[in-house]
Amino acid sequence: MGDLREYSEVSEDKTEPFSQTEIQARLQRSRMEEFNAVNNAVPLDKLVVPPDDDIRILLRPLTRDRAVREDRRAMPVALKPGGEEDQTLQQVLAVRQTAKDINFTINIPNYRNPGRRLDIHLYYDPASDNLVISSTSQVPFTLSRISEEPEESRGAQYEVNPDTKKFLAPGTWRVTMDGTDLLDFRLVERPPVHLWLASNSSSDLSEVSDLVNSSGKRSFISGEDETASPKRRRPSGAKGEDGVIMILPPKSGAKGKELVASTGHPLLDMQPGETLEVPSRGGFVGYTLNKKDPIASTSLSCVFTAEYSGAPGRYVVAKVLRTAVPAGANTNEGAAARTIIRQAETFLRELSNHEKLNHKNIVQLYGGDARFLSLYMEPIDGRDLSAKGVWRTAGTDLFSGDRSDAMRILQDTSSGLDYLHRLRLEHNDIKPGNILYSRERGAVVCDLGLSSEKGEGRGGGTPWYVPPEYIGLRQRGPPSDVWAVGVVMLYVMGKISWPDIRAHRAHPRHLYWQIAHVHEKERHLQTTAISRMRAWLNEITAVRNGLDLHDKLERLVHGMLAPNPKERLTMKEIVNQLFVEQEKGAQGIHYA
Repeated sequence: MGDLREYSEVSEDKTEPFSQTEIQARLQRSRMEEFNAVNNAVPLDKLVVPPDDDIRILLRPLTRDRAVREDRRAMPVALKPGGEEDQTLQQVLAVRQTAKDINFTINIPNYRNPGRRLDIHLYYDPASDNLVISSTSQVPFTLSRISEEPEESRGAQYEVNPDTKKFLAPGTWRVTMDGTDLLDFRLVERPPVHLWLASNSSSDLSEVSDLVNSSGKRSFISGEDETASPKRRRPSGAKGEDGVIMILPPKSGAKGKELVASTGHPLLDMQPGETLEVPSRGGFVGYTLNKKDPIASTSLSCVFTAEYSGAPGRYVVAKVLRTAVPAGANTNEGAAARTIIRQAETFLRELSNHEKLNHKNIVQLYGGDARFLSLYMEPIDGRDLSAKGVWRTAGTDLFSGDRSDAMRILQDTSSGLDYLHRLRLEHNDIKPGNILYSRERGAVVCDLGLSSEKGEGRGGGTPWYVPPEYIGLRQRGPPSDVWAVGVVMLYVMGKISWPDIRAHRAHPRHLYWQIAHVHEKERHLQTTAISRMRAWLNEITAVRNGLDLHDKLERLVHGMLAPNPKERLTMKEIVNQLFVEQEKGAQGIHYA
């Protein structure tokens, strides 16, 4: 390319600047040189990405006057073409996924017409090599697949409208807007991780194969059927029974035998006794995770205990967010893509908010990995307040603890949430299921997946713990957390049964609504949700009105459930009052 300075240089023999015609001619020559350079470049598909690097996206801008806006994660690299006679290094932009990256944003401004800028987000799918494209551009653009392979998808084109969400397979794609080719980008397959199955030195390949396949819970790449699920890069190795691919480590018996899972999410594939090894790449720290015992599994997450090298000598609780749509679910591509985006953003919010915290009444975070949407947390010797047969009585769904338990739960929960609020954070999902408790450890708040910074506000949560001000004003915040603790305290004081049981259709007093429907545009959905929420709030008000204001515990809960958030106690006030009462108790002063 020509040097821009030459367009306005003045020679010793010329006292006038270049004419506009000459400037335009020089600019045209510069653009032609750039056009030829781009079109003579080796296709992105032919560039060799080092196998020990975490590169996920390669970028090549195609126009000079609309460059990709700089991003710290997009760094220039020089890559060699594979299988080409000309081995000249090719300069491209490379995007690496780190343990905190859930997506990458491509922004190409249009200075002449700001409303026609390109603005897209590429979300990494933790369960496959695919990415999800989400367009926030104000105008449509064309997405063309320019990879030569596979042949059936060559030349495929899509019109991407604003707010479109779509899956993209690995390969090279071209973005065109208003007839101008703006960008080529290549999606790179994920680098492999190693999943080891510990085995005795006497174990042979067939024994390992039988152990894995007898569970019926995992599928593996098979020579007969490689299309059942997203396929990983297949390393060379021995093939055991039923097509299970296994690799013997260099030193016999050192780690057992390695399994290559076909579902693409090793943390969800692995069974107790197996170890996931995430190697160090591109300067990022690797780690190992040895799975122990399952704790819980839902459609949204999987929780289990494990040994984590990031917390040496300690067990952790690993929480992995699920993104795959359940088998048989009636959904479309857009809905499946939105699930990935929602879960990825939930993970990042929980990770970024949780890693700021250090309080004995909030579960400690040891680490997390965006590549798997996984969090590694402190194991708590205690069960949540909704645990049936532990803190919830079977049959009545009443709390099985006593008054001293209730006081301890209020003290510890309020202390943790006061700390959270002083950091200008809100939990937004306080409920019995998110408070772990034992008489030895006390109460510990967990699950910050819906947490937010003060003022952001969130619409999620669990219906029975959302405050009355949400109906008219859509308000959430620290007072919302106080209200939620107040409802929890009604449960632990034995004033009401576990609220969540009311969601069961078989319950004689079934009462359930979706929080999102409270402000739904469809009138009948909104009316139904508001009606049911108000019915529940009336129940809470009736119980509140029956509390004994001469009892110190019930008086505090009464103040936490004030309908007007401005009249509601704050966590700081609750903590202060409990502290004063503790001091008086220590000095032998007793009062009702």
